[in-house]
Amino acid sequence: MEIINYLTPVNVVTYLLLFVRISSFLAFMPFFNYTAIPMNVKAAFAFWLSILLFPITPKFAYEINIATVLLSVLNEVAFAFFVGMALQMVFDVLKYAGEQISFVMGFTLANVMDPNAGVQTTIISQFFTWVAVMMFLSFGGDHLEIMFLDKTFAMLPFGEFFSYHNVYEYFITYMSKYFLLGIAMAFPIIAISLMGDIIFGMIMKTMPQFNLLVVGFPIKITISFMVLIAIIASLMQLFSNEILQVFGALLRFIG
Repeated sequence: MEIINYLTPVNVVTYLLLFVRISSFLAFMPFFNYTAIPMNVKAAFAFWLSILLFPITPKFAYEINIATVLLSVLNEVAFAFFVGMALQMVFDVLKYAGEQISFVMGFTLANVMDPNAGVQTTIISQFFTWVAVMMFLSFGGDHLEIMFLDKTFAMLPFGEFFSYHNVYEYFITYMSKYFLLGIAMAFPIIAISLMGDIIFGMIMKTMPQFNLLVVGFPIKITISFMVLIAIIASLMQLFSNEILQVFGALLRFIG
């Protein structure tokens, strides 16, 4: 009888929106959105996490009708999509840098299947992706996502995300920044490759018998790998710093 009395319209709508926000976060947030995690596991995790967080979650403050509930559901999905895209862009910076590095190393045609995205990607991009995932887990990125989700309930009431007008400004600012960051990450290998092309061109001018395909390309690939090994730690440190900056920017955005 107490359970029936507890199922008031406000409590039911609040739990529904709580479940929608959590499940949407699991659908869009990096690592949790990977297809390797079964959907039933995500659904069960969202269900139990909603039950745990429900007692401390602010109740739905608007008039309850079909229009407000549907609009609030769209708000929650849009908010989760916004946060997921903001974090995913940092991962995509590494993918973009990997694409550029693969191009200058001559690995453009050596593609592999990305099991998460379901598309073909270059070897270096896939390598960067998995190293980034391991780095993300090593500094507790998955825990930061859950902590951020918990903070959003106090900072952003249900159904109020559409009231934020600077969403597009956020994306435009950070997308331009990340484009330049991706170029900067790949620049050391691009520069080495360009210098190698110039040197090999000068050698072929002075020594026409020099076989570029047999000798030049293996040397170019070897040097590129040596540079990649030298800078990979710095790239991952830059990646972790960017992830932390995005979390801070998102908290300021909704705060």
